[in-house]
Amino acid sequence: MRVFSLFILFLLSANAFSADAFTRNYAIQTSMTSYTEQVKPVGFWLSSFSSEKKPMYFTNASGMSIMANPMSAVSAYDSTSTRYGMSNFYALQNDHQRLVGHINGFSKGELFSIGYDSGINTQKLNVNNAVYAGYTKTLSFTESSLTAISFGSWFGGKTSESPCIDSYDRQYSCRTLTAWGDYKPSYPKPLAFIDLRHVWIFD
Repeated sequence: MRVFSLFILFLLSANAFSADAFTRNYAIQTSMTSYTEQVKPVGFWLSSFSSEKKPMYFTNASGMSIMANPMSAVSAYDSTSTRYGMSNFYALQNDHQRLVGHINGFSKGELFSIGYDSGINTQKLNVNNAVYAGYTKTLSFTESSLTAISFGSWFGGKTSESPCIDSYDRQYSCRTLTAWGDYKPSYPKPLAFIDLRHVWIFD
C-alpha cells in the first residue's frame, strides 16, 4: 500500500500564537489513525510536556523564540564599553511549564486538544500564562482517501518587558543598555492556524 499526502497550511491573523509544528502534526496523524481504527486512544492523554528552570532562550507558548536569556550586556551605543552582568534580572521566579493533551470526540476521527503554558516571570521579562484549544476531524469522501481538518490556537501569553533604572532615575533597556525610549523590541507575531491534509491510498 502506498500513501500520497497533500498538506495545505493556512496562517490566519488572530489574538493568539500559532501552535507548534509537533502538536499540529500529532493531532492530524492521531485523528487519521483513530478514524481507520488502527489505534484508538482511550480517555485523556498528553502528547507533550516540558519544564524549564534555566532556559538558554525564552519562548512563548507555541515554542517561538522571544529572546536569548542574557547573562550580560554591553551598550549598543559602544560595543567596547564595560560589560555588565544581567543574569539576576532574567532568572525565572517560577519553572516555565508547558503541556498539551487530547481527548477523543463523539465520532471516530474526532479529536479535541487542550493545553496550558505557565508563562514566564522574571524581574524584567514577563509572559502571561496561556491556554490552548484545538479541534481535529478526519472524514472519508472516497474509499481510497482521507481528509483531515485541524484548527486551534493559544490564547493569552502577552509578552512585556520592564526597564532598568540608574541612580539618576533614568530608564534604559537592560538588554542593550540604551535609553528606554530608543528600545523597540519585536516579539513573535500573534497567529492562529488551520491545517488541511488529504491522503490518497493506493494498493
